[in-house]
Amino acid sequence: MSVEPENVPQIKALAEAGCRAARDQPGTLTYDWHYSDERRSLVVLEIYADSAAHIAHMQAEGHGEMMGSLMALIGSIEFYVLGEPTAEHAAMLSAVPGAQFYSELATK
Repeated sequence: MSVEPENVPQIKALAEAGCRAARDQPGTLTYDWHYSDERRSLVVLEIYADSAAHIAHMQAEGHGEMMGSLMALIGSIEFYVLGEPTAEHAAMLSAVPGAQFYSELATK
C-alpha cells in the first residue's frame, strides 16, 4: 500500500489496532505489518489456516469500518492471494481492489 507522509501516523495506528484484533481470531496463523519510510509503503502479512478463517476475519465486527478508514488514507493497494480459496472466499476477495490470485503457490 502506498502511503502519503502526512497519513503515516493514522495508518500506523490503524495497522496496529487491526493486527491486535486479528491475531486473536481463530484460524489466524500470522498477522503482522511493516512500514517502510524509504518506500513510503505499508505491508500487511496475513496467513490463515483456511478460507473459513479468513472469511470470519473479513466479517468480524469493525473490520469493514477499519478497512474503509485505511482505504481512505492510502494511495494504492496490491493484494496477493496465495493458495486456493473456496468459491465463496474467492468471490469475496475479488471485490477487493487490486486483488491478484496465485493458486499455483498453494501448499500441498
